Amino acid sequence: MYKIIIKIFIPAFICQFLLCIIALATVQSQNLEEYRVKAAFIYNFTKLIQWPENAFDKERKNFKIAIFGNDRLKKGFQTIDGKISTGRIISIQYPDPKAVDYKKILAESHIVFISRHTRLEQVLQILSNIGDRPILTIGEVKNFSRAGGIIQFFTRDDHLHFEVNIKKAEAHQLKFSSRLLKLAVIVNEKE
Repeated sequence: MYKIIIKIFIPAFICQFLLCIIALATVQSQNLEEYRVKAAFIYNFTKLIQWPENAFDKERKNFKIAIFGNDRLKKGFQTIDGKISTGRIISIQYPDPKAVDYKKILAESHIVFISRHTRLEQVLQILSNIGDRPILTIGEVKNFSRAGGIIQFFTRDDHLHFEVNIKKAEAHQLKFSSRLLKLAVIVNEKE
């Protein structure tokens, strides 16, 4: 009797284990593809948004992007690291908020992307540390653009969209092209 149970249990357990692995791999693959798409959006943002001249260092060589989130983001954003946009090399950094140079990296960034894997208090701390510097803040968490962020990604009907808080962008001295604004949902803080 135990042999029959074992013969049935082991194959069922193996099948269930394999299904879990396949499901996990599918979710990771979807996350990777999702972040590749978001990286492509951000790459295009660098071409369709104008920063003030004083936002770049004297050599104006690098376009610095700080990414906050988990390790899964890195593979997605590798697709734009080192690319050239508007004559500048895109440099992706993954600052650690606990590191000594965290605020310096943040202050030197042109874009800060905050993933949904970032805790709320950390999101608020990042936005507070940025202040009104000419830095484009992009997030994925609900109400990000209404809470002080500039661009918020969201999904509707399995398609990626984005909201723009124009007043916040103006406070950061960022000018959006009309082509970009036609694609965006325009919001106000605390709407």
